[in-house]
Amino acid sequence: MTPMIKLFPFFVALPLVLAGCTSTNPQAAFDDVGRQVSTRTGQELRWMRDDAVRAEIETAVAELLRTNLTADSCVRIALLNNRTLQAEFESIGISQAELGQASRLKNPEFVGTWKMPASAIPGVNAEYTLAQNLLDLIMLPARKKIAAQNLESTKLRVAHEVLKLNEEVRKAFFTGQAQQQFVERLSIIVEVNEAAADLAVRQHDAGNINDLELHTQRAAYNESRLDLALAEAQVRSNRERLNRLLGLWGNQIAWQISDALPSLPEEEPQLEHLEAIAINQRLDLAAARGEGIAIAGALKLKKDFRYLPGVSVGVDAERDLDRSWLVGPSLALEIPLFDQGQGQVAHLEAEYRRAQRHFEALAINIRSEVREARDTLITARDVADYHQRILLPQRQMILHEWLLQYNAMQKSSYALLMAKEREQQEEQATIEALRDYWIARAKLERAVGGSLTTNVSPMTSPMSATDAEMPQHEHNHGN
Repeated sequence: MTPMIKLFPFFVALPLVLAGCTSTNPQAAFDDVGRQVSTRTGQELRWMRDDAVRAEIETAVAELLRTNLTADSCVRIALLNNRTLQAEFESIGISQAELGQASRLKNPEFVGTWKMPASAIPGVNAEYTLAQNLLDLIMLPARKKIAAQNLESTKLRVAHEVLKLNEEVRKAFFTGQAQQQFVERLSIIVEVNEAAADLAVRQHDAGNINDLELHTQRAAYNESRLDLALAEAQVRSNRERLNRLLGLWGNQIAWQISDALPSLPEEEPQLEHLEAIAINQRLDLAAARGEGIAIAGALKLKKDFRYLPGVSVGVDAERDLDRSWLVGPSLALEIPLFDQGQGQVAHLEAEYRRAQRHFEALAINIRSEVREARDTLITARDVADYHQRILLPQRQMILHEWLLQYNAMQKSSYALLMAKEREQQEEQATIEALRDYWIARAKLERAVGGSLTTNVSPMTSPMSATDAEMPQHEHNHGN
């Protein structure tokens, strides 16, 4: 056995012992995301990684579609079935694969040369070299740490996308539910105007009203028919938006929605300190900070080894013409004569500064977004409550009084029909106000990064609740 063959197992085993093994299976990372989403939304995530899971998802979606949809059931379908979200899950697999790759050394390099003498002397001078990149081994822990940080940032970013989808689905659901109620109210208004137009025709034929009054009633009826047609078209448009968000097609789109919007809750959760809560638990902010930390690690690694770009060590064995062996160590050193990594260092420094500014801007925008969403929710609740307690009861009372006077033959039927139409219009305005409240609540929940009633912890703490700064590093200084 030649010396090279004897040493080969050692060079193969050494990287395996030193590098260890990181799995490329992303299931554990996905489960982390699923637990975080469940804590914040109460919903389950599934990943369509194979046909068996796809079949389970299809069965679960079919079961949910058998009953009238609610906001919660729509969110559940979307988190199971939205294909854009499923595509986003693959970024977890990509980051996990990158971590697995970063934890592995490059393969050792084997070089063989065979030299034949120019003279008639028989034989071949054979030389074999087996070398391993030593720098790759030294940098392995740092590379692995950077890849692990990137994976954590990816998990945070994916979880944030889930919460964004949750908000979009709820907004689309409440909009569609309200529009469906609008159609029901407009149908009543059309019936009222149709009755008024029929009465106007009979009175006109009897000579009790003139042409102007007849045409006025007909115009009101025709306008209400157009309003109803437009509202029905909007219902269909809203359904298609929900179909896209829920990932539904074919026979799945024949779903039914629950009839009425939920009532206002008895009381609102505490709306104090929401900015601090958002800074603590917003997943996109945590992801932005993690990305900056990963870039900082890459920059430090590059600066530490910029003047030692490549070092390979190994063993060299030479078999001479007399069949004797010469064995010894080998060293290959890249000399940084022309390139000392200036461009790569400058590139990473610019990326790090960009990450800092992005992080700071996001923290500022989150605070503003939370304040705006909180004010919108408070206003929406006040408006909805005012419609329910004051305006709608007033219109109902007016209609009742008009009916009493009509029965006493003191008011005309047109006045009664007009009062009925205005009462229906106020019901529609009440529905709009209630819709706006639930949309505002969904927006605020997403703005704070979780439920308004449950304080949750981030997957990776982005920073303290009062500090929105990225950590500074010594490599921010010039070369």
